[in-house]
Amino acid sequence: MTLADTGLLLHGYAIFLRAGAFFFMLPIFGRPVPVLVRVAAAVFMAAFLAPLTDMDPSLAMPDHLIGLAGLTLREVFIGFILGYSVQIVFYLCQVAGRLLSMQIGLMQSNLFNPMMGEQSTVLGTGMTMLTMVLVFTLNVHYMILHAFVRSLDLLPAGASFGAGTFAESVVRGIGNIFLLAVQMAAPLIAVNFIVTLSFAILGRAVPNMNVLVLSFGVRIIVGFFVLILIFAVLVQFLLGAINETPERMLQYLPIR
Repeated sequence: MTLADTGLLLHGYAIFLRAGAFFFMLPIFGRPVPVLVRVAAAVFMAAFLAPLTDMDPSLAMPDHLIGLAGLTLREVFIGFILGYSVQIVFYLCQVAGRLLSMQIGLMQSNLFNPMMGEQSTVLGTGMTMLTMVLVFTLNVHYMILHAFVRSLDLLPAGASFGAGTFAESVVRGIGNIFLLAVQMAAPLIAVNFIVTLSFAILGRAVPNMNVLVLSFGVRIIVGFFVLILIFAVLVQFLLGAINETPERMLQYLPIR
């Protein structure tokens, strides 16, 4: 085997690791998708992109296993970062759904969320499914794959990287999850406050009234009514987060 063939093989191996970690974290290729399918997708990406992308000049076959392990860990880490950038949208659905359910009074009604592989609130699971539909309807999955290919140009497979502003970008992204979730749930938080305050005053005025039972039913009815009114606004928040996903993937790359 020639030196060029060895370099191309190592280049393909690095792309395979990055793609494998990326597909492992991607909710679209989550637990419902067999591991064999995810591995086959990573192999296809490596075989297709290795001849089309530029090889890092510093990429060479390591002299010992420690160097190969370092290359493996670097590429797996980059793949996890790219997949995490996509998962932020679905984490937003989870947090916003939990806040909305808390205000309406549906915290005890949980469903299994197949995309996240865990129990979630009814609204959180519904928003996750809605996000998945929007991703495929708007062809954002193509842009996500294009951003992955673009990452090989900005940070070639096997190249060393520095921390840079990576940690700051990740922390800012996590903070934006809670900020957007609170903004999405703000109307219901306000309505829940008004309902609670009204029944607190009513409880003082009519001591014999069972305020707890009555307020629970009113909170659910009013909450669902307000949720229907602000549904279009919630979709706009989700569309904004979905459309920012490809750009976010490239922003989180730990480029020097």
